[in-house]
Formats: sequence, C-alpha cells, structure tokens
Amino acid sequence: MNSMTGYGKGECTIEGKKVVVELKSVNNRFLDLNIKMPRVFNFAEDFVRKSLQERLSRGHVDVFVTYEDHSVNRIGLALDYAVVQNYVKMAEALQREFGLAGDLTAYDVLRLKDAVVEQTVDADEGQLSLLLSVALSAAIDNLCAMRAKEGEALQLDLQSRLATVAAYTDEVSVVAPTVVEEYRQRLRERVAEALGEVPVDEARLLNEVCVYSDHVNIDEEITRMRSHIGQFAALLQQDIPVGRKADFLMQEMNREANTMGSKANNAALLTLVVNMKNELEKMREQIQNLE
Repeated sequence: MNSMTGYGKGECTIEGKKVVVELKSVNNRFLDLNIKMPRVFNFAEDFVRKSLQERLSRGHVDVFVTYEDHSVNRIGLALDYAVVQNYVKMAEALQREFGLAGDLTAYDVLRLKDAVVEQTVDADEGQLSLLLSVALSAAIDNLCAMRAKEGEALQLDLQSRLATVAAYTDEVSVVAPTVVEEYRQRLRERVAEALGEVPVDEARLLNEVCVYSDHVNIDEEITRMRSHIGQFAALLQQDIPVGRKADFLMQEMNREANTMGSKANNAALLTLVVNMKNELEKMREQIQNLE
C-alpha cells in the first residue's frame, strides 16, 4: 500500500556533465505529470513520461530536471575570419599611410578583440540519455520508497480506525433491538394512562409496535456494514494500488451509517452512530492520499 505523497531525488555525473532529477508528488484522482526540464532534453520527454507511468498509477507529480556541464570540451573556439580580415586591411593601410614597419603574426591575431569567438559544443544525445536515465531511475526509486513508507503509516492508521468502526457496529447491534422494546413499554404506559380502567387493545398495540419496528429496523444496514468492514480489511492487506476501491467502500460505509442515523430513535444509538461517522470521516480523509 502506497501513499500518493512523496519526494525523490536522483543524480548522475559523467565526464563533468551532471543531471539531477527531482520528483514531488501529491494526491490526485489520476496520474498527472508536470515535467520541467532544459530544452536540451526535449527529445526525452516521452521517455520520462513512460518511465513514470510504469511505476506510478495515481498522483500529481512535478518533475524537475537540471543539467550542468563542467566538461573541459564544453566550449569550442573559432576564428572570426571577417574580423581578422578587417584587422589585416587596417594594418596594411597604416603601413602604407605612415610607413610603419612590422609583421602581424598569428599570435598577434589571436590577441585581437573579437577575433576568436567561443562556441558551445552540443552535448551528445546518447550521453544525455544515459545521464537522464540513471538519474530518473534513482529519483523514482526514492520517490516510491517514500510513498511506501507513508503508505505503511496510512495502513496502520486505517486499520486502527476500522477496528473502532467495527466495535461501534457491534455496540449498535446490541443497542438496536432494545429500541423497539423500549418503544413498546412507553406506548403501553401512555395508552394505559390515557384509557384508565379501559382494557388495552393488545392487537392494535402489537400492530403499532410492528409498524414502528419495521421503520427503525437496521439489521440490514448492520449486516452490510460488517460486510464492507471485512472487504476493507482485506483491501488493506493488498500490495497493489487500492485507493479507488477504498474510496468506493468508504462511500458505501458512509451510506449505511447515514441510514442508521436517520432510523435511530434512541439517544444511545444515535451517539454510537455519530461516533462511527466521525471515524469514517477521518478514514475518508486518509484514503484521499492512497495510491
């Protein structure tokens, strides 16, 4: 079980060239990739996207790629012949005009301003691919490790809260049958008080109690809630992404709890249902971070 929240970093250096990949992920319904990297890596965007899709199924992931080139041959030197030609023409004109002596040597030319220009040497695409691949792989490994660690914490918390929900459900199953009996006693007392010495019509009393019993009966809700709890517990033991299934089960459990609450006509029962819904809400918030 993995969380969708995490951070991973990887880097690779070869012959003075260094690539650093940073990954930051948060929860999202689907896998949403936001890739930012230097233009020199534009050719590899599809590779980055597919690599992440192979390892991640959900979450918003920000991808940051940085590149540094400190290699000795990163800069090339070139002679600007047009500039040199102008310098030579100017020197020859000075010699003719003023009768100056002296020859212009190659070293003199190299020292002339703007005669030599720097040219950035394009990086080898194969080497860039290797640098990116190694750094990205390490970053994904670190991200997944952190998401797994966060997932373990989520799993423990959800298991604890699920056990609490199960305990509340058991208490509800004990209290629920007493609601009808309490209603029978209250109704009998009120009827007897109203009629005085007149005998109580047991048939009509029984019919009223049956109608009330059908209205407040939550046996089906309790049964379904226990089924959902069992399915959720099994889900928490799986090693595959379970976020969507967990979210669906949580909706079903909330639906059963809401129905119990709407039928509850007893203070003790209503308190139990409210406590149960409070735990379910906390579980729902945690589930939003599950992959």
